[in-house]
Amino acid sequence: MTEKKKKPTSFDVAKLANVHRSAVSRALSGKGRVSEETRERVMKAAQELGYRVNYLARGLHDQNSGLVGLVASRLDTPYRALQVKVAARELLAQGYCPILIVAEGDMTLPGLIDRLLNYNVAGMIVTSDSPPAEIIDECKRLAVPVVLVNRDAGDAEADRVQLDIAASGQMAFDMLRAAGGSRFAVLEPKERTYTVTGRARAFAECCRAAGLPVSVIAPQRQNYDDGLEAADLYVAQGIEADAVFCTTDLLALGFLDGMRVRHGRSIPTEMQILGYDDIEQAGWLGNNLTTIRQDAGAAAVLAVELMQARIEDLGRPFQVATIPISPVWRGTTRKRATE
Repeated sequence: MTEKKKKPTSFDVAKLANVHRSAVSRALSGKGRVSEETRERVMKAAQELGYRVNYLARGLHDQNSGLVGLVASRLDTPYRALQVKVAARELLAQGYCPILIVAEGDMTLPGLIDRLLNYNVAGMIVTSDSPPAEIIDECKRLAVPVVLVNRDAGDAEADRVQLDIAASGQMAFDMLRAAGGSRFAVLEPKERTYTVTGRARAFAECCRAAGLPVSVIAPQRQNYDDGLEAADLYVAQGIEADAVFCTTDLLALGFLDGMRVRHGRSIPTEMQILGYDDIEQAGWLGNNLTTIRQDAGAAAVLAVELMQARIEDLGRPFQVATIPISPVWRGTTRKRATE
């Protein structure tokens, strides 16, 4: 039987480089003073021996693993997948190692966060359901920064990156009104989430405040198939709107196909459709969806910046950073606001 090769240790590196073990630690961690000559000798010895730093073990000793938890759900949606991708890339650029936790299925969010805390994570970014206040308090006690992305923090103290929901509803109304809409409908899924439900209601309130009619269509969830369901509900309920705000792009694409293919409606001649998010598929030629861009990349970068700032200063005031939004005019509305 072949004898298993022993993994090299920092003592082996120190011996080969002819330096003290503390010099190895300083050279490889980048912490503390060490001459360039010593650093080069240590790096050369480590490479020759095949030695790699065990950051997890170091984190258990130093109470700072360099790991950051990314807690996310609905990764099958293009917007969330892009958001997590950019957040992971930004964390790596800042010297952290992201750990992705998918908050779906039978595991509860508190249970998942509790698992992350066992790894002495340096911080946590949560894009799924909001953790209970007691979990945030526990993270605060352990000096683990938590950043919530588009989540309702309630009374809990946490840094947040979120949409201006009222501004989102207003922008949707202004775009459809500028395009000539006068009889409105909005898709508000039964599956409630902080931002989607919020912007649906904000839009409806803008319509009512302007004295204009608005019908609410309630598909089950927020995906493409639910957009198809919404198109069927629209026809079955005898709604006659000339402008429809679909509160996610996936809903909008399903609704668009449902109205065009299943029900033979001409878009935008008979009905104008507005989405929200500006996922890649919204710009595909067959869709050409007018929408509102919610900058997923900017949201992810803001979350990492807030987490980094909290790590550097645990006592700083909690902050709310606003995700940029902007209109994207395409072919599912009759005209643009600038025309």
